[in-house]
Amino acid sequence: MQDQTRERTKKFWKTDNYWLSLLRDILIAFLVVAVIMSSVYIWSGSQTPLVAVQSGSMEPHINIGDVVLNRGLNRVSVVTYNDGKGTNYQRFGNYGDVIVYRPNGDEHATPIIHRAMYWVKAGDRLPNNQTAVHDGYITKGDNNQDYDQPMLFGGMPRVEPVKPEWVIGVAQQPAIPWIGNLRLALPIVVNPLTTVSDEYQRLPILNSNSFPASCLNSLLGGGDFAAGAKLAAKPF
Repeated sequence: MQDQTRERTKKFWKTDNYWLSLLRDILIAFLVVAVIMSSVYIWSGSQTPLVAVQSGSMEPHINIGDVVLNRGLNRVSVVTYNDGKGTNYQRFGNYGDVIVYRPNGDEHATPIIHRAMYWVKAGDRLPNNQTAVHDGYITKGDNNQDYDQPMLFGGMPRVEPVKPEWVIGVAQQPAIPWIGNLRLALPIVVNPLTTVSDEYQRLPILNSNSFPASCLNSLLGGGDFAAGAKLAAKPF
């Protein structure tokens, strides 16, 4: 019985039959994607390790259509602009880290990819002189004149300082150009390539967080990407 199974397996991998060859190639592609995505997940430590940029608030350092890899806070820490300036720590052409976050922790909002400028504590003054209701990061797009908190969306809703638990990941250099345009052309957001934006959008999200589903999404042109900032981010 075992000899018959081995013989059938050998025939399957060596067959010239068109349909069996097609099935074999699809299976190989699936396995390759599974290995790649599992490696990316382990390295990233984030449920959304890739984001596709859909607007220009981080230009010229991160552009529309770029894909950015990010790592979770269980893998790396955030260095703010103020702290980075003192140690000459730079990412994406300026001091400090660029983070991907969900505004106000809203799971259905398009993530934002902006630079972490400094940390405030509850009771500290925000850039518009209002009072911070809790601890968190103050963020800003490199191509924006104003800080995100609290007026990124015109104050409707008010954007609060970014709590660490709202941070999807810390962006890693370098940004990969153009590839994100494919994700941006897709009609829905598929977790995990996420898209990122600084427009307050509540998007229909097809949750495919299981490992096999995310691999299949990758094969179909979806996958673990996000898109985002004016700058927004989308899962890819």
